[in-house]
Amino acid sequence: MPTPSDARHKLDSIMTLAHVNTFHPNAFDWPKARSRENLAFLSEVAWGAPGHEGEAVAYIVKELGQLAEIERHVSATMALILSEMPLHTGLGPLGDGHELHHAVSCFAAEELHHANTFFRYVREISGLEPRLDDGLFAERLAVFQEDDHPWVKLIALCCSAYVGESVITVFEHRVDHLDPDREYFLTQLLHLHGLDEARHVQVDHFVMRDLYQELTPAQRVRTRELVGRIEELNRRLAVSFADLVKELTGVDVNTVPAAQTQLAITQAFGSRIFDEHGAPRTVDEVLDEELLDLVGGFSGVGHVHAPRRRPLSLPQPSQTSQQSETPQQSQISQQSQKSQQSQQSAGVK
Repeated sequence: MPTPSDARHKLDSIMTLAHVNTFHPNAFDWPKARSRENLAFLSEVAWGAPGHEGEAVAYIVKELGQLAEIERHVSATMALILSEMPLHTGLGPLGDGHELHHAVSCFAAEELHHANTFFRYVREISGLEPRLDDGLFAERLAVFQEDDHPWVKLIALCCSAYVGESVITVFEHRVDHLDPDREYFLTQLLHLHGLDEARHVQVDHFVMRDLYQELTPAQRVRTRELVGRIEELNRRLAVSFADLVKELTGVDVNTVPAAQTQLAITQAFGSRIFDEHGAPRTVDEVLDEELLDLVGGFSGVGHVHAPRRRPLSLPQPSQTSQQSETPQQSQISQQSQKSQQSQQSAGVK
C-alpha cells in the first residue's frame, strides 16, 4: 500500500521538469496574432469554415478573456491557501516536506502567467479591452476566505479549475488536429500553455485522489459545497463576459458552433466531477459513448488527458497557407521536442 512518502514522491516527480516544460509571454511574436492568415484560422476553429473571422474573434475574446480572469483568481486563491498552511498543525503527512508547497507555488505562478498571456492575446486580435466592471473577483475569493481547512479549500479549487483545464485541453487537441504543424498563432499559444496545463492536471489528480482521502466525511461534504458555490459564480462570470463581448462587437457568441459544443462539454464535465458517493473523478473516467462522441467529434481525439481510447477523424481546414517556418515557430518546435525528450527520459507522461 502506498505510503505518504510515496505520495509526496509522486508529487515531486510531477514537478521535476517544471522549469523545462513551461513558457513565458515574451516567447511570442505578438503582432503575428492578428495577421490575415491567423484570423482566418480562428474561423476554422470556431466555425469549421472560413469567412467568419469577426464572429470567431469575438468568441475567442470571450472565452480566453474569461479564462484569464478565472486563472488570475486561481493564482490568488492558491497564494491565500499557501499563506494559511503554516498556521494549521493538522495537515497530516502529505503536508510534510516541500513537495506540496512547491507544487502549489509553481501552479499559482504559472496561472498568473497564463492570465497575462491570454489578456494580451485577446487585445492583440481584437483591439479591444475586454475588462468587466464587475468580474466578481471579491465574491469568488470570499468563497475561500471562510474558516475551512486548507485541504478543503485546495481540493475545492482544484476540482473547479479542473473542469476548465479539461475543456481547454479539448481545444488544444482540436487546434493540433486542424494545424498539426503548428503554423498558426493560436495553436502555438495553446500548445505552450498546455505544457503547464498537463502538469496542473496531474497536480489536480493528486489532490482529487491522494489529498481527498485525508478529509473527514464532513470535510468532504463541505468541499462539494464550495465547488458548487464557485461554479455558480463562474457561470455568472461567463454570462457577464458574453454580454460584454456583445456590447463591444455586436456578436452573440452563443450562436458560434464551437461555443455550443464547448458549453455541452463543460456542462457534462462539471456535472460528473463527483461520483454517486461524492468522490472526485477524472474526466476520462466519465467519458461514456455519448460524451466520447461529442468530445471526439470536436477534437479528433478519443480522450482528454488519458491515452487515446480509439482513433477519430476530423476534417482538415478547407484553407491552409503554406508558410515557411519563422524563428518563433522554430523556437517553439525545438522547445516542444526538448520537452518531449525530457519527459521520456524522466518517465513523465
